Formats: sequence, C-alpha cells, structure tokens
Amino acid sequence: MNKRGLALFMAVGGLVCVPFVAQAVDVEVYGDARVSIDMSKNGQEPATGKENSALSVNSNTSKLGFKGSEKLSDNLSVIWQYETEVELDNGDLAVKGRDTYAGLKGSWGLLKAGKLSNPMKSASSKIDIFTNTRADHNLFVGYVNGVNTFDNRFANTIWYSTPTFAGVRLDLSYTTDSTDSKEDALPNKLISPEKSVTSFSLSYEKGPLYIAVATEARNDAKETSSITPVYEDVSATKLVGRWDFGQGTRVGFVYEDAESAESAVFDSTATPRTLTTEATVPGTARTVFYLNAAHKVGNTTLKAAYGQAGDLDNYVGTGASHYALSLFQSYSRNTQLYIIYTATNNDANAKYGLKDMAGVEGQTVSALSFGLNKRFSSK
Repeated sequence: MNKRGLALFMAVGGLVCVPFVAQAVDVEVYGDARVSIDMSKNGQEPATGKENSALSVNSNTSKLGFKGSEKLSDNLSVIWQYETEVELDNGDLAVKGRDTYAGLKGSWGLLKAGKLSNPMKSASSKIDIFTNTRADHNLFVGYVNGVNTFDNRFANTIWYSTPTFAGVRLDLSYTTDSTDSKEDALPNKLISPEKSVTSFSLSYEKGPLYIAVATEARNDAKETSSITPVYEDVSATKLVGRWDFGQGTRVGFVYEDAESAESAVFDSTATPRTLTTEATVPGTARTVFYLNAAHKVGNTTLKAAYGQAGDLDNYVGTGASHYALSLFQSYSRNTQLYIIYTATNNDANAKYGLKDMAGVEGQTVSALSFGLNKRFSSK
C-alpha cells in the first residue's frame, strides 16, 4: 500500500472509531459555523490610497472544539477542553486558540488551568445578544479608544469557581504571565515587566435576573517611557445585568470603567488634534454604558443595542457612540439566518471600530451584515 493509501485508510479508520471512543471516554465534538457577507464602510480618506468601503466574506469567530470529562470518584471528576478558531472564509484553522484547559471538579467547586477568558471578560458574555457578529458588544466593552485592553483570553491562567449557593457564585483567576510566551518560568522569567493578571467576578443568577460585578488588574501593562522603561498597572471594573420580562422579551446592560494600557499624548498642533503614542499622559481612563434588548415572536427575534463610550479623562473628543438593529430568523435550535445593520460614530479624536474591523479616527464605521449561524455537536 502506498503512502497516500495508508494515510486514507488511517483517516477513514479514525472517523469510524470516533463514535465508539467518544462514547467510552465521554468526549463531545462541537463547534460553530458563523459565515457572513458584509458591506462595510469606515470613512477612510481616499488620499491614503485605501478603500473606504468593501464587500467581504467573514468567519466571525467560527470554532471547532473537543471536550470531555471522567468521573474519578463520587466527589471528583476530571474535565478538559480543546478549542480553536476556524477561518471559514479562507478554509484554514486559525493560529488563535480559544479556551483550552484541563481541570478538576467536585462539590467544592471547579479548578482549571490553561488558556482562558478570565472572569472580567466572561461576566458580560451572558448578555451579549450579538456575540461573534459585527455588532458584538466587545467592540466597546473591554476596549479603550479602540485598543483591546481588557477583552482578552490569556495563556498561563489558573481559574477557580466556587459552588453556586442560592444563585451566587464567585469566580477567581490569576494569570502568571500574560505575554503568551514560553519564557514564563525560571530561569528565563524577567523581573520586569511582570505582566501578570488578576481577575474576579461575583454573580447572581436566579429566575429572570442575572447580575454580576467583575474586575481585572493587569500588572505592568503600560510602558511609560521608551528610553528607560517604567511600567504601570491598569485596571477595569464593570457591572453587568440582564432581566427576562417573559413573553420573549429581555434586556441587558453593562457599565464599565477602564484604564488605557497604551502610552498616549495628543498632538495639539494638528487640526483636529490627533492621538499619538509618543509619550504617556495621566488620566487615560474612560467609562462605557451599553444597553441591549431582544424580543422573540415565534421563530423571529428582533434585537437592538446602544452604547456610549465617554471621553478619556481630561481629553474631549475621545468618546464614541454605537448602535445596532437586527432580525434573526431561527429555522431550528441550531440554525439561524440574520441581517444586522450596525455603526460606531467616533468623535474627533476617537477610533473605536466594529467586531474584527478597526476604527478610523473621527469617522463613522458601519456594516450591513447578512449571516448564517450553524451550531453542531456530537451529543
């Protein structure tokens, strides 16, 4: 048998065996296919030589995952998950890994370690009705003037969740080195910058109400001098809530106060003033308020969202507003079609964008998106 024949034989044999193996060790194969056709505009000036509008096909964080568990005793189970992004628009597996871990679970709680979204990022995932679309709420929440500061997942993360008691749960995480490098252990670990991250959330979920408060502190996240490096910490806190009114209607909100991790200063000689990264300035924090609503009638769900990012402290013209309107049509539990129109309006010195779409300073960024969401699972 030649090499191609052998490879084909092994591949087919592996596929045939998967259901039996999965059943024996409780393995689930799952994923999301999230393809969309988008017509986007970003207000880019033609003088830059770049287009200010485009028609594109996007994968919207499609994913493939494997997860499982094994009961070790009456009060102890081992759990694991491997998940990666899949780029449906070009047919590749993305190099960007998603939550991937192994851990232990019992009546005492859950302990896991690996590459993880921390409690700060995860706290508002329950209210994101536009998750993994152009209108995803993370284009504002976790971003400071268009810079992804707190909407991250980190390698080298340890996570502990307490048992849920009367609807209340505490989630804690510590990231030993947020640089995602292999130099996170002795003898290569640097004294400075430390680049560790601490996060926690306290949540309550019972009946129609979900509410959570979460915080994240990133150690040595801001370099305040390029000549003699000095590092500063940054932090963020957010309050999240959701209420289900019944009869298909629910609303959600996020309020977040976050600091910028980028060194930045305004160039006062430019008209309008522009934001550069040549030096640091104090007071680079901002607040965000985000509100959304969804109403389901039969198999059709109407969704809307509005967000407002405030100015960086002491600097006018660095705020932005965002809105989204959509119609989702469900054809089964795991299949949806949708149409979304979403836009972010930047003030003169702001550069917020949309999901997977960078903003342009002082311009309106918008997209009309026609999409398909397909979920699948071996269970």
